[in-house]
Amino acid sequence: MRDKREVLQKYQEVRADRLRKRKEAFLSKLPRNCQHNTRMRVKGQGSVGFCQNPIILQRAKTKVFVCNDEDTAKRCRVFSCRNSHQSVEDDFNEVIGSPARCGHDYPKLAMLIWFLQNYPNGSRGARFWYEAGRIFISLWRVLTFKWW
Repeated sequence: MRDKREVLQKYQEVRADRLRKRKEAFLSKLPRNCQHNTRMRVKGQGSVGFCQNPIILQRAKTKVFVCNDEDTAKRCRVFSCRNSHQSVEDDFNEVIGSPARCGHDYPKLAMLIWFLQNYPNGSRGARFWYEAGRIFISLWRVLTFKWW
């Protein structure tokens, strides 16, 4: 069995990595992250992003400006991100706080959290007797038909 410090260190590494990746995804210059981008369904095209920024619409001299790909968003000079560092962190902590969402979005992180929550404290001998007791109880329930 791994030492609790090793598992805690791995948890911190994985958590920091997942948070960094989430920040990269939600703070990058992409159409879905722009405050002025609105997604609408277009027949035959699926969901398409349209820029609703009045400055862009005025410069383009049109009522409709399609901003659906990464290159268009990266070249935009009036890009305004709808997320902040704090909002991404808060959302990440909310996902981590919900076991179902955490297990779906970050299964490795959920497993580490589960392990740390159920990790028996104490010395190696205490952990051995704790596990031995759990095995004994499981066997007793099987033998007495109380497994449900």
